[in-house]
Amino acid sequence: MSMKVGQTTRDRLIDASYQLARRQGFNRTSVSEVMKAAGVTKGSFFFHFPSKESLGLVVLKRDREEFLTMIDASLAAATPLQGIERFFAKALKKHRETGFIGGCLWGNTALEMCDSNSSFTEIVVGVFKEWTAKMSKAIRAGQACGQIRRDLPPEVLAQMIVASIEGGIMLSRLAKKAGPLKGCLKMLMTLLQPIAMGRSPGEQWMPESKQRSIPHRQEKSE
Repeated sequence: MSMKVGQTTRDRLIDASYQLARRQGFNRTSVSEVMKAAGVTKGSFFFHFPSKESLGLVVLKRDREEFLTMIDASLAAATPLQGIERFFAKALKKHRETGFIGGCLWGNTALEMCDSNSSFTEIVVGVFKEWTAKMSKAIRAGQACGQIRRDLPPEVLAQMIVASIEGGIMLSRLAKKAGPLKGCLKMLMTLLQPIAMGRSPGEQWMPESKQRSIPHRQEKSE
């Protein structure tokens, strides 16, 4: 595991722990593995962190700030729908760059720690709440300007976004390819947009040959 030039010992430990935990979970990651990956001694480890758990909490808190900042930067687009689409693109790019190895730290930690570690769980719950709230706010703004469908509550659509992305990440991690996550993100964009009269939901993402095969309802002649 390569470390960035100029990193402090503390930063190297945090980065090493993050990479290991994302791949194999916090419970399976040992202090010795972190020390080896970071290239530090046992004395250096415990000088900066009194325990493996204390390091894990710092890892989560740092990634929380980076993740929420990325969401805010994405949503600061010209329009609410463009902001959501930009967030989707950044999420896909991030996981493509990892080769779909390791998945999402938040989804992984939720499954690993929710029944056993209240300190970790509290941070993870907070991240999912803030993520959902930010999506909900953007959706509400999009509904107000007519960009996003108004027949479903913003909170419901936001929860669907979070759940679909986490599921898409898991499926892409299993397949080691972008298809599953990309498909989820495309269908979410279709779900958010007002449905055009006479078009089937999701049709805009289909090849033209398949679009032509979908029977449309005929308007009754007056």
